[in-house]
Amino acid sequence: MMHTYPEHIILGEPPRRFSRLLSRAEIERAVVRAGEEIGYRFEGEQPVFIGVLTGCFMFMADIVRAAGLSCTIDFIKLSSYGDGMESGRVRLIKDIDCDIRDRHVIVVDDIVDTGNSWDFLKRFLMVRNPKSLSMAACFRKPKSVRAGVDVDFVAVDLPDKFVIGYGLDYAGTGRHLPDLYILDEIESP
Repeated sequence: MMHTYPEHIILGEPPRRFSRLLSRAEIERAVVRAGEEIGYRFEGEQPVFIGVLTGCFMFMADIVRAAGLSCTIDFIKLSSYGDGMESGRVRLIKDIDCDIRDRHVIVVDDIVDTGNSWDFLKRFLMVRNPKSLSMAACFRKPKSVRAGVDVDFVAVDLPDKFVIGYGLDYAGTGRHLPDLYILDEIESP
C-alpha cells in the first residue's frame, strides 16, 4: 500500500508550512527521462555513480535503475548547510572507497543550488584521473544557471525557493516525503 501525504504539511523547528510543488509521479517521470539520457550516453560502459549523501538517497536509487547500466556505486558525504536553510562552506565528511582512475564517473546530487558542492567535487575528484566526470542533479535552481554551473543531467528545474521532500530536508526532517514541497511565504509580524 502506497502512503499518501497531504497537500500542505508543517515540519521542523521552528515549524514551517510547506505546500506540494511536485507529485511523486511527476518526479518519477522526470527522473526516468534523465536516467535514460545517462543510459544512452554511457551505453556499453560501466560508469561509477557517486551519490552525494544524504539528500541523494532517493534520487540515486531511481536514476541508477532508470539508466539501466552495469555500474559501480559509491557515496561521498559533504556538509554545506549551516543553519538548515542557507548554503555555507563545503567540507568533506566521507570520501569514496572505490578507485575511479580511467572510469566514467557520474556524481549524483539531490539539488544544485549555488554550485559550491559541485565546484568542490570537481576539484576533489579530478585529481584521481577519471576518464570523464559528469553531474546528474534531480533538481536545479535558477541561481545555479545564472552562475554558470554546468550540470550534465537535470531532472527538474525549480524556482529559487526552499524545498523539501524526495531526499531534501528542513533541519533534518522531510527527507522521507515522496513528493516535493515548497516553503510557504513567511508572514511578517
